Amino acid sequence: MRVFRRLTALALSGFTISCAGQSAGTLPTHIGDQARAGIAGAKRFEPEQLWGAVRNRRWEPVTAADPSSQWVYQMTTRQRPDALLFRASADSGTTWQPLRYVCRRGVRVPFQYDPQIAVAGDGTIDVVCLDGFLPGVVFVRSHDHGAHWTKAMPLARPLKYSDKPTLAISRDGKNVYVAFNSRYALYVAASHDGGTTWIPRVKATTKHYWYYSYGGTVAPDGSVWFAVDGEGGVNETGGGHVALVSSSDGGASWRVMPFVRSHEGAPCREHNCYPDYFTAQDAVAADASGHLAFAFEKNDRKQGPNSLYVTTSSNGGRSWTSARVIANRGDSTCPAIVAGPSAGDFRLVWQDNRNGFHSWNTWYSRSTDGGATWTPPIRLSDRGTGAPYKHREGYDLPFGDYLGLAVDSRGTNYVIWGEGSAIYSPGGTWWTIGG
Repeated sequence: MRVFRRLTALALSGFTISCAGQSAGTLPTHIGDQARAGIAGAKRFEPEQLWGAVRNRRWEPVTAADPSSQWVYQMTTRQRPDALLFRASADSGTTWQPLRYVCRRGVRVPFQYDPQIAVAGDGTIDVVCLDGFLPGVVFVRSHDHGAHWTKAMPLARPLKYSDKPTLAISRDGKNVYVAFNSRYALYVAASHDGGTTWIPRVKATTKHYWYYSYGGTVAPDGSVWFAVDGEGGVNETGGGHVALVSSSDGGASWRVMPFVRSHEGAPCREHNCYPDYFTAQDAVAADASGHLAFAFEKNDRKQGPNSLYVTTSSNGGRSWTSARVIANRGDSTCPAIVAGPSAGDFRLVWQDNRNGFHSWNTWYSRSTDGGATWTPPIRLSDRGTGAPYKHREGYDLPFGDYLGLAVDSRGTNYVIWGEGSAIYSPGGTWWTIGG
């Protein structure tokens, strides 16, 4: 969540939240396979499910899968009062354990946002979130599937403002990197003992842009990569500077690799919306062989729609392929990309409104040849009713700034996202599972 410009709008929104049930109920109308995707492969995904009740207001969710077991985890942000919800499944998402509150451990703050979650090879769970502006970005860890958590460790002090953390860990969990915004710079905190101690945070950028990171990965060679957009202009409404920020020395030093310039995003005319809601976003992943895939958005004119592209590198980021168009109908937002269990396997999800201005959907595509080719998009938001913001062609608006995607060792996908009809209310967290 890009919080800095949202606080006034949130204070004025005046809605109330009822926190109820933990499991999704049965929703009435399921769009048929032909309507939801119209291509082979759509049946492999389960019908989307709502986390909680329609009256709940939960947004900006994330998910993670244990690489060595059937444990799966989801997190989402409850609104008013703002708190982070966590739940765990020991059977690949078939059943879920009771909700837990995570991140606010010994810290008293007015709000919580921006959960990020990752699981190491030994099953250890790492979580970062935003605990207010002070202390800001904090880190917690669990060794027992989320039953107990360490005390929150602030990572941004003595900075007086931090926002939008992004988490990337090595497979063994020893190397942990957290990128976050602090006004006109991107900072990265690093730990090489599983989060017990942290080296002094490093300012990773030098340009005077409002940098946000939207995804990160640690490659098998130990290099770490964060996908960023540096917003320029007054009130962050100018064009974006889409780039990768990387380190090959354990986070001691960082370099910025510019890719493309985007223009100011399409205007968001919903009540309480902020000017950079549809700014260019990006994500990065590394597969088991060290092959990199970088998904990014850009538009070709001021306030024009964003198209979604993917470029890849087979030599550690020294050179990149020509960008391949993944989606260029309507406006694209919130990409997430991860690697599957085998080399050359990448999974990609995003939201776009190719079906109409207020007809957004969540889409999925996969590459099994290192990003050279991609399957036709599969529509995951496949229920036409069940909430006031849903209809046959999609949902009214993406609910929040990002979504979540994870893949387990068997190749099963776990996708989670937000749907709504306004910026803060109404809306909810939806999810699905597919192979």
